[in-house]
Amino acid sequence: MIQLFSTNPKLVDWVPSPQQIKTIKDGRRLLDLVPEEKGDATNALRINTLNVYSYLHPEVTDPKQLIDEASEFLARQVIRRREGFEGRGSVEH
Repeated sequence: MIQLFSTNPKLVDWVPSPQQIKTIKDGRRLLDLVPEEKGDATNALRINTLNVYSYLHPEVTDPKQLIDEASEFLARQVIRRREGFEGRGSVEH
């Protein structure tokens, strides 16, 4: 049985390279993250963010760069989603 690297269902078919695995694991260590099954929701979110960013940008091999760029990526996603929801369901005066 093959063990999945990520619990994200969108990454179910992803097989990261040995370099990606090393970069992600080094990034997790720098952030003091614990395995997903032992951590809280914030821990899982940070792990997922590193995984997704590594999936999208396999060229990033420096763990610090991965952390920085993945964090910026997450912030942009939150801002974009928030901007998309502004005004929905609100009552204009």
